Formats: sequence, C-alpha cells, structure tokens
Amino acid sequence: MRKLLPIVLFALLFVLSAITGCRNRNTDAPDVIPRAEMIRLMTEMEVTEAALRYRQSRVSADSIRKLSQRSYDSVYARYGYSPERFRHSLEYYQKNLEDYQQMLDEVIQRLTREKDSVNLTPEGRLDTTVAGRELLRK
Repeated sequence: MRKLLPIVLFALLFVLSAITGCRNRNTDAPDVIPRAEMIRLMTEMEVTEAALRYRQSRVSADSIRKLSQRSYDSVYARYGYSPERFRHSLEYYQKNLEDYQQMLDEVIQRLTREKDSVNLTPEGRLDTTVAGRELLRK
C-alpha cells in the first residue's frame, strides 16, 4: 500500500493540474480580449491589411503610412480596444500555439465565407463593407 501512495499522489496531482489548465484562460488574464471577439478583430485586421496592400501600389509611402494608421485606429475604435491591448492579447494567445492555430483557422474560415458571400452577389450590387461587417459579427 505504501508503494502505491506516491503513484496515487502523482496521478492526483496530474489530474488536478490538467483540470485547472483546461479552465477559461480569460479568468487568468482579465485584460485579455475574449477569444471570440479576438477572432473577429483579427479577421477585420486581415481585411484592413489586404486593403492597404492593394492601395500600396497606388499611393506614396507617406500616404500609405497615414492611411494605415487611420485604418487600424478605426478598427480598434470600432471594437473599443487600444493597440496595446490588442498586442497584449495577441501575445497571450500565441503562448498556446495549438489554440492560436485554431484561432487562425477560424479567421481563415471567416475570410473565406466573406469572400464567397461577395462573389455570390448579383453584379456586385451589395455594399460589401456592410455585408463584411455583418459576417464578422456572426
């Protein structure tokens, strides 16, 4: 029986650490943007980045810097977060690479749905900005 005690204690410690590791991570770091909202924010940042890359060839470097700053500030303001909080949250989620990869996969799925919905519109009559924002909220 005494030989089993260390094994039982080790197993109990392992189970307890596994259980506490699986709880909601946002309770450990209250200043982290909630996961679902972070995914929406990351998706919108990707759309913003793509729009800036598209415009980059058409405007000067100084203009693109100003435009990118305004664009990103607009996204942060729409969600009510600061750039610092976004960076902090991004660093937090990147600590668990497997979970972060799942978040990126969800961002890609959202971008694909948005692209597909725009491609399916008849003759481009739909305001894609409004439609895109609606998809991001889902």
